[in-house]
Amino acid sequence: MGLSNAERQARWRAKREALVKAHPEVLEGEFLAAAERCGQLSEQGRHRLADRLQDLAMRHLWRSHELNKVATKVRAGEG
Repeated sequence: MGLSNAERQARWRAKREALVKAHPEVLEGEFLAAAERCGQLSEQGRHRLADRLQDLAMRHLWRSHELNKVATKVRAGEG
């Protein structure tokens, strides 16, 4: 018996999430492409996209702080 539409969507989302976790630049590229055509989005769509871009920027910032801590430990010979 075939999968229902909801099951197919859930599988697609799971695969996409796995890809994004393995290659975060894919998601970043999608957001940047969407930002280039933001004139075609509704006001609500632009706000959603802006929120997603801010979230992505914060994740990059947090990750950079984590990597900086590791670099500091390596310099000090603690790693």
